[in-house]
Amino acid sequence: MATCHDSGVPRLSSTLLTVCLAAVLALAAYVDVLLVAAAVVVVQLLVATASAPADARGRSIPSPRFTAAVVSGLVATGITLAPTVLNGADGSRSAADVTIASGTLAALLPAIAAGVFVTLAAQMRRRDGRRELVASTGYAVSLGAFAALAVGWIGAAQSSGGADLVGVAAAGLAVGVLVWALPVSRWLRGAMAVLLGTGAGSAVAFQLEAVVATSLGAAAGGAAAFFGILGQAIGRAWSQDRPHAAAGWGFPAGMSVALVGPVVYVGGQLVGAHHLF
Repeated sequence: MATCHDSGVPRLSSTLLTVCLAAVLALAAYVDVLLVAAAVVVVQLLVATASAPADARGRSIPSPRFTAAVVSGLVATGITLAPTVLNGADGSRSAADVTIASGTLAALLPAIAAGVFVTLAAQMRRRDGRRELVASTGYAVSLGAFAALAVGWIGAAQSSGGADLVGVAAAGLAVGVLVWALPVSRWLRGAMAVLLGTGAGSAVAFQLEAVVATSLGAAAGGAAAFFGILGQAIGRAWSQDRPHAAAGWGFPAGMSVALVGPVVYVGGQLVGAHHLF
């Protein structure tokens, strides 16, 4: 018997939400990077809505996770927007010796560390005997890391590729997850999703060739489609048979967008490197 999480309605809801998030990110990139950051925070909140993990017997494991994931995401977003906070006070040795060109990579370690500290504090406050402590802790820390990865979209919007690259990746992501929702063989729809995502990225880049080369657009679109459907698959697997209804659609959508974050960030760096020659 199908569960609520592998039925068609949650799958369609998750797909449509992912497409909407991709569209919002693309449009926001053409307006202001702060709007991209706001959309990224929404993605991080969706990642934080993951349902509780289950043990080998199918019982829910108490895992304080929402706050840890949100803190990791917000720390990553804040540092990405204002990386100079890591430079130290004006006039100090650290301020003189450290220069941070991009806050995206600099943000990840502090963000994950903040999530770990919040997770450990939350575990210490548990009053249930701390059953499945390792699994509970690892689950919360993993969600924080996934939430932090979403800031790659902000880094891409700030890169040489800028809004055009975000649009290319968003097109590949949207097409990829739409194809992945088709009722055909998993291997067939996976191959079609990556292939058509590559085509979508190439087509969008062709219209914006002055900034993003068509070949780079094809690579970014295909990679965005692949990691987008990977996020859908991981999100649904983690939510399987869990009673938290929203996790069946909001969490997979958040995971799709978050996992594409590093891809679009790397694409932004490649555009910048291409402009050097």
